Amino acid sequence: MWGLITYVFPDPTVFGLSFLNWKNLILFMSAFVFLCVVYLGWYANRLPQMLKGAMLVILAGGLSVIFFALGGEYAKPSFDFARDQQKFIENGGANLLGKRLEVVDGVRIELLGCEKIGRQPNCAFELTNTRLDSEFRFESQTTLFEESGGALSVDRMQVGSSKFTYRDAFPLVRGIPTRVTLAFEQGRGDLKQAPALKLRVRVGREEDAVVKFNEVDIK
Repeated sequence: MWGLITYVFPDPTVFGLSFLNWKNLILFMSAFVFLCVVYLGWYANRLPQMLKGAMLVILAGGLSVIFFALGGEYAKPSFDFARDQQKFIENGGANLLGKRLEVVDGVRIELLGCEKIGRQPNCAFELTNTRLDSEFRFESQTTLFEESGGALSVDRMQVGSSKFTYRDAFPLVRGIPTRVTLAFEQGRGDLKQAPALKLRVRVGREEDAVVKFNEVDIK
């Protein structure tokens, strides 16, 4: 099904169809399977008692297996297109708890906020590793975009109370929130809101991933 969608619309987001993604496809399939099972369960009431019991057992077992497979695919996709989409995450605003938060390879990346110190924009993050201890790195394409379209690179980085070169890897211990501050290059104008903040990151030996926060206020 996804192959047919991407054949007609190679990039659905170009046409404003951002809802056409692998996660929503899995959710749609789950809802479809559930409704089919409900219908078959209703139909089973018309069968003799013995056949009815056997059919309900088969439906319950089949539903469990299908939902287990779909849940595993949702948690860790095996298809190439899904893995590619999972490596580019776009955050358009705060969630219901008021947090701007995304998860990449088991690491929760929360944007705490951005402010100007002098003429340098500084953005603070809280990183929390939910898997085994590993290293984390910001790659060189990490960029803060100005309203004019200019791109500001990272000038320096601070992890906790320690200063690092921004491309240095640093340890992330499981379950311990780590505060990271990125100081970007000086902008030319009075930057009050960045159209986008793009983080290119790497967790352990995983492939690079991109997290893009849109419409970031700078105090």
